[in-house]
Amino acid sequence: MQKVAKAASLAIAMTTAAGAAVAASPAHEVTGRIEHLNPKGQHLTVRNQVYRYDPRLMGVGLRRGERVHIIYREQHGHRNAIKIIPTA
Repeated sequence: MQKVAKAASLAIAMTTAAGAAVAASPAHEVTGRIEHLNPKGQHLTVRNQVYRYDPRLMGVGLRRGERVHIIYREQHGHRNAIKIIPTA
């Protein structure tokens, strides 16, 4: 029984460390005009690069042609927007 408990605690510790590593991955930034916007598909295109975003959190008021600053992380081959800030 103790071996099972040790194995379980080790598995939890490894999972927590892996989650922290993903959370600590470096954030990237890009600034440009929105070329394509798809709220239903939850992605937008800036400088010929596609970024996923959550329209409920940060997609309010975005329009095609608007200049934005995007802070994103790359996860599993996708660019996930953390923050979208309209710029002048």
